[in-house]
Amino acid sequence: MFKALKALLAGLIAGTAIGILFAPKKGAETRGKIKSEMKKGGTGLSAVRETLEGIGKDLSGTCDECMEDKRVKKYTKMAKDEAKKLINKIPKKTLTKAKKTFGDAKKFTEKAVNKVENVFKK
Repeated sequence: MFKALKALLAGLIAGTAIGILFAPKKGAETRGKIKSEMKKGGTGLSAVRETLEGIGKDLSGTCDECMEDKRVKKYTKMAKDEAKKLINKIPKKTLTKAKKTFGDAKKFTEKAVNKVENVFKK
């Protein structure tokens, strides 16, 4: 089991290193930083660390956005459920009258729009 864990860890490190070094655009910048640091006598690991920190921040931001989406969906569902409960409490007779009133209002609005359009066509 220890060998498998060791192999997994080595694979993760190698994969991360290869991904960082050969990623488009940012990989070129990272490779440049590593070369510059090594010319100054360093190991180049601080450039890799900075890149990993940036990746971590990006992932954190993405996770925050996902959590916010989940919260919005949750509250939207709660609001819909509450609205349904309230609508179900309205007497059928009142709903029927409301539908008729809205239907009449729609017809009146359509007639008004047609009259206005006719005025501007002239």
